Amino acid sequence: MVNKSKTSVGIDLGTTNSLVAYIKDGNPVIIPNDRGSRMTPSVVTFKENGQVIVGEMAKRQAVLNSERTVSNVKLSMGKNVEHLIGGHHRSPVEISGVILRI
Repeated sequence: MVNKSKTSVGIDLGTTNSLVAYIKDGNPVIIPNDRGSRMTPSVVTFKENGQVIVGEMAKRQAVLNSERTVSNVKLSMGKNVEHLIGGHHRSPVEISGVILRI
């Protein structure tokens, strides 16, 4: 008999912050992002050189690089909206995927 363990994963794609967690020994464990933080600001910057910045660093870019930074993308989910960034159309689903990939 094969023992297949099941893992439950929870995703909170928030308007302001996002996080991913799983259950371990009956308790939720939040997976830290690449900077070690348990919550990631739901902000993405698409730089001219092709680099994509997510989270706290993107939030800081919002002032200097506002035309290439997207926040509050959750508010446009389910609507016929695309964000034009650097000549590229990006859907709310695509941008949300970038946030959760981190």
